[in-house]
Amino acid sequence: MKSIVKDYLTGKEYVEIKRKPDLPIKGCASVYLYNARTGRLELEAHTPNIIYPEIYAWLRSYQWDKFCTGAYNKSISYSGYWEMDNIFLSSSSKPENERVGIFTFNATNTSDGNPGIQIGWADKSTYSGSDTMRGTPNTAESYATNNRIHWVFDWPTHAANGTFQTIIWGNNFLPYIDIVLNKGIGISTRSVSGFDLATDGTFLYTLTYDGIFYKISTSGDVLSSIDTGISSYDQSCIGITFMDPYFYAIEWNGTLHKISTSGVVLNTYNTGINTNSSTGFGLASDGTYLYALSYEKVLYKISADGTVISSHNIEGSMDQGYDSGFSLTYVSPYLYVLSPRYNLYKISLTGEIIGVVGGPIYAGYNTVGITSIGEYFYVLNYDGNFYKWHLADHYFARTRLAAPVTKTNQQTLKVQYDFIYEE
Repeated sequence: MKSIVKDYLTGKEYVEIKRKPDLPIKGCASVYLYNARTGRLELEAHTPNIIYPEIYAWLRSYQWDKFCTGAYNKSISYSGYWEMDNIFLSSSSKPENERVGIFTFNATNTSDGNPGIQIGWADKSTYSGSDTMRGTPNTAESYATNNRIHWVFDWPTHAANGTFQTIIWGNNFLPYIDIVLNKGIGISTRSVSGFDLATDGTFLYTLTYDGIFYKISTSGDVLSSIDTGISSYDQSCIGITFMDPYFYAIEWNGTLHKISTSGVVLNTYNTGINTNSSTGFGLASDGTYLYALSYEKVLYKISADGTVISSHNIEGSMDQGYDSGFSLTYVSPYLYVLSPRYNLYKISLTGEIIGVVGGPIYAGYNTVGITSIGEYFYVLNYDGNFYKWHLADHYFARTRLAAPVTKTNQQTLKVQYDFIYEE
């Protein structure tokens, strides 16, 4: 199947061959740019759309659940959240089969971003205001029959100006954090302190302000605890990470501890850095160096012997709690930072914010620990609530054009999106 962009102003035509799975619902997305003054068509693009396989599974389970409504002793359920109330125009050039997850999430203002930068959007309700992104459904041209849904959306001259290459159907532009597991694990610390979390790739570990070192399973069972003898300020979170074959922990005053897997302190170093005594550092490792993030949003790169190699201020806005610090974890090649105020940030090793998504935990007065194994985040709150998170998109459909399309304030935009059901 061909994906085509024809630019009548330059005379250029871009063609991309797409292979689509043989699925019962197919269709095509079409884009038209018109000169607002003359009405002349200046660019058109056509591409087959894609609906993700899990959508069909969800639709089947949803229909079965509806069929069973009212049945006695009903125990079935359906899962997923695949509503398609909004359409989004994105700068991303990523192919449709590259889903937005922990490793691919990139909200930077480049075509390489995933999901990219939102250029425009519309929902299924009509709109005629001054929003610079929002379009409106064309009620005269949109229709639905037994085997086709034909959606048409229009954007006026002042809206959706910019360059886009991807069209998305869904409810949210940014990926969601799904809570896979939520349980109390029976340990806690001071609410003004909180936890940091580390992993050796199999188990999870944390260290309280009074030096208790816990080993925890990925299902949230506390397997062991030992007193390391470390004693820090009781309102400060001790940052902890694993750098094979040792654990490293850092106190608010920059004291760095090298700890064995059994919880014995082997060495202590003075890094010469410090942060707010009521917050502490978050700590992570890329396997070679340590990275400590202060309350002041300074990211330090540190060697295993406590030598500070470099420091970078976080570039961009990153919220924080009331005298509470950050927790962080490393997923190559980025750091993920959990704020006490909902948000999960993806940052580079030099402090550039790559993207941010809203988290489901609010903990304004304490550090919330985070670490990661595979495609999952593990999170521990000060009160012992333990979570397993998965970060993923919930797009119903997504399509990429053969080439980027740029709209200006001298043009109007029309997007037609067809879903065709073939029995």
